[in-house]
Amino acid sequence: MKTQQEFKHLYQLYLTNQCTAQELEAFFALLRNHGNDEEITALLADTWDETQTVPDTGLTPQFLPLYTEKIEPKVVPTKKLIPYRLIAIAASILIVFASLVFFKNNLSNLIDPVQQQAMLTHGERKQLQLDDGTKVWLSPNSKLSYPDKFTSKQRLVSLDGEAFFEVAHDAAHPFIIKTGKVSTTVLGTSFNINAYQQKHTINVTLVSGKVAVALNTKNVTMLPNQQIIVDKTTAQLTKIDFPGAASFLHKRLGLYEYQGTALKEVIKDLETQYGIQIQLDSELVESNFYGNLNMNDPISQTLNKLGTVMEIKWKRNGGQYVIIK
Repeated sequence: MKTQQEFKHLYQLYLTNQCTAQELEAFFALLRNHGNDEEITALLADTWDETQTVPDTGLTPQFLPLYTEKIEPKVVPTKKLIPYRLIAIAASILIVFASLVFFKNNLSNLIDPVQQQAMLTHGERKQLQLDDGTKVWLSPNSKLSYPDKFTSKQRLVSLDGEAFFEVAHDAAHPFIIKTGKVSTTVLGTSFNINAYQQKHTINVTLVSGKVAVALNTKNVTMLPNQQIIVDKTTAQLTKIDFPGAASFLHKRLGLYEYQGTALKEVIKDLETQYGIQIQLDSELVESNFYGNLNMNDPISQTLNKLGTVMEIKWKRNGGQYVIIK
C-alpha cells in the first residue's frame, strides 16, 4: 500500500514535470521493481490511453514550443526542474514500458486464442463445467455456446433452449447469458432459464443468489423464489413470486413433480423434453395431474405411467402421439 501511494505521488510529479533528479530516479526504480503490480499497471494503462505518443523521428516531445524565443525559467526554491532532454528520454522509456504491458496482456491470446464451443442436446440431457467452475445442466433439444476459457471482463455465453446454471462467484467478472435479445446477468447464483426458440416467452427462475434480466432498456432484478417472464412478442417483463423454485434442482436432472398441474401443461413439458408432438383429447384439457415423471425414461414408459394415474390411453399415430379418454 505504501509503495503504491509513493508511486502515485511520484507519477503525478512526473506527469506535471515537477520531479527532481532524485525523485525521477526513485520513480523509475519503483517502475522496475513493481511493474507487475496490478494497481500500478492499471494506473499506467488508464493514463496512457489519454497520452499522445512521441513521434517516430527524434525525441522531442510534441508539447515543446516550436519557436526559438528565449524564455526565462521560473525559479523553484526547493526543487530543481529536470532538463527537457531527460524528460524526453524518460517519456521514451515509458512508451517502451507501456508497450511491454500491452504485449504481456495480449501475449496469451496470441499464443493460445479463445475458442468458441457449442454443446447440443437432442433427446438427452447433458451436464458440463465451464472454465470458471460454473456448472450447467442442459435440457433436451437445447444448445449452449461458450468460450473454452474466460479472458475478458465478462463471462459471456448464449443459450437456445433450457438450462440450469450454478454460476461460480466472481464479482469482478459478471456472468451473462444471452437468449436472443434478453440478457441475464449474475455474479454467482443458481437459477433456471427456459428459452426455447419456438416459445413466445422466456422464463428465468431464481433458486439462490441475485439475478438481473434485461431486455432493450428494461432491467429487472429478482431474488430467490421469484420468476421473470419475458414476452418476446410484446417485449414485456413480468416478475412473479415462485415458491416452488427449488423444484428446478430436481428438474435439471429430468425429475418432474406435479401437484395438480393442468394436464395440458404436463403435455407441453413432455413435448419439449422428448422433442415430440402430442395431441390431447379435448375432454382432458382441463384435467389435473398429481404425480412424478422421470423424463429420462423412454417416452413409452412415461406415457404408460401417465395413463395409469389419469386412467387414460395413448397411441402413436404416424409422427405424433395421441392421448384419449
